[in-house]
Amino acid sequence: MTETSGGRRAAPRRRTSDTLSYIPPVREPRFSMKALRAAGVSGLFLAWLAGFAVATTSVVAVGFPDRYARYGAAVLAVVFTAGVARRSGGRSTLWSVLVALLSTIALLTEWAWAMAGASVVTATFGAVLAVLITRPASRVSSVVREYAIALLMATSAAVAVAAWNAPVVHQRYYILVLVAAFATIFGIVWGLGAGLHGLGRRGVTLIVGGAAVLAVLLVYSTFVRTYGSPELVNAIDETVVWLRDTIGGVPRPTEVLIGFPALVWGISTRSNRRQGWWMCAFGVVGTSVMATGLASPNADVTYVALSTLYSAV
Repeated sequence: MTETSGGRRAAPRRRTSDTLSYIPPVREPRFSMKALRAAGVSGLFLAWLAGFAVATTSVVAVGFPDRYARYGAAVLAVVFTAGVARRSGGRSTLWSVLVALLSTIALLTEWAWAMAGASVVTATFGAVLAVLITRPASRVSSVVREYAIALLMATSAAVAVAAWNAPVVHQRYYILVLVAAFATIFGIVWGLGAGLHGLGRRGVTLIVGGAAVLAVLLVYSTFVRTYGSPELVNAIDETVVWLRDTIGGVPRPTEVLIGFPALVWGISTRSNRRQGWWMCAFGVVGTSVMATGLASPNADVTYVALSTLYSAV
């Protein structure tokens, strides 16, 4: 210490080493974003399990009233919406609230338009989420695993649609869900697949060819049923009846020729190129068919399940 001219002692100088060695404590945040995201995903998974279990009572005789199954369908509708929004980077809270509001109106009033709207939303977002939830895979076992996960998610959407039991015309309902699912998945894949950049001539040809085959199948099936000759229609009906009586189900052309092969191909391609998302987009054809399979109140659950199994394998 030194004395000043007034007789006071000067304050001791702090050494530079003491100043540098002191690190003030930093309080960690109570909840990190990573922990919040993990909690959100876990919550969605648990809600999906609960909704799936409750909605399954609509197709499995366990003695529960039908209205309980609709509660499970409402939960699944919100989960599907939140999952698609989170996967695409959208506002999951906003869309989940809107779908929850629609589902609540359908549950409380049982109005035909509300029931049909909730059923369409459930099938559409369930079919889209079944594709978006998959991960890229390079090994055969990994591709099979992701494929099975997509089928399971689409199955839960089909069960939810059955639980809604909305008054719809099946053919129109299927076309509406397919168009809505295609519009949704293509809008999302445009960002995930970086647009059309990098596809090349071969990729564009495959996409255009897939769209053309899908259009031909849809138009041809409708045309044959409406304007086909009685002999042709009877031959098709007899073949379907024979397959149903022999093996219990009939493979669906849109699933066998487009939906499921495109989904498997896209999952494996995405492990090397993000443009594989464009192949996965056509997988929504298969998941949409699955999601709408039980929309008709007269649908035979065993027949639909076996038809899906034969189409998937």
